[in-house]
Amino acid sequence: MKASRAFTLIELLVVIAIIAILAAMLLPALSKAKARGQAVYCINNLKQMAVGTKLYVQDNSSRFPWTFTLEGNQLNRTSWFNYIMPYQQTKQVLLCPIRPRKVNINTGGFLPVSSEGEIIYPVDGTVANYAANFRLGGCWWPGVWEFRPIKDDAVKRPSSTIHIVDGGSVPQNTPNPSMCVTPRSKPKPGAWIVHDVANDSPCVGCVASPDDPNWGGPHLRHNDRSNNAFVDGHVEAMRSSQWYYGNTPWLKPDIGGL
Repeated sequence: MKASRAFTLIELLVVIAIIAILAAMLLPALSKAKARGQAVYCINNLKQMAVGTKLYVQDNSSRFPWTFTLEGNQLNRTSWFNYIMPYQQTKQVLLCPIRPRKVNINTGGFLPVSSEGEIIYPVDGTVANYAANFRLGGCWWPGVWEFRPIKDDAVKRPSSTIHIVDGGSVPQNTPNPSMCVTPRSKPKPGAWIVHDVANDSPCVGCVASPDDPNWGGPHLRHNDRSNNAFVDGHVEAMRSSQWYYGNTPWLKPDIGGL
């Protein structure tokens, strides 16, 4: 009778070592593939919101949706994504697969926060991970801030004027593109308005404030880049140093990026 052949301990250890080496070689590739998939998902969200905005503009005298409207002490708050929601029919497009989570922030006691630390606008349970350019939609807060949305033909360079971006972060008030927002900038959950950190009227100081949950800069959550939708509808992944800094033209409809 033939003796049975079994693996020795050394042979088993060699096999385990080979499997570990192969896994170590594959995991970075899988991680990169997952990140690319998440970036594509985010780009698709932005494109859908851009289409929704164009449909809204067509139905509303060629004007962009209000960035936000409200009455009195935070009553009947409605944000830009609520205005375009009828053209999308789903809240899922408002959620980026990579987003700020569990970030401590002072909300002043009147803004709801999700279990993951994200600001909820309005009180209907809507959560957003994207920010719209305030210069396009303005706001309507009677007796406080009254800025009408502009018409789409007032945008001189639609292909280089930012519309919606990954939001948000706490920027530094500086014209230095390499220092204003970096991958180390503190994230802001919510931050559904993107605005010029150096020219941030009417809420002066809010963009750079670490405790304001509404206004902010872009969040670099896709390989140290933010995904940006432009007024003409195309989407680009960009480093913040390419476009976001104090007095940036990329947020100005009458100038556009250079």
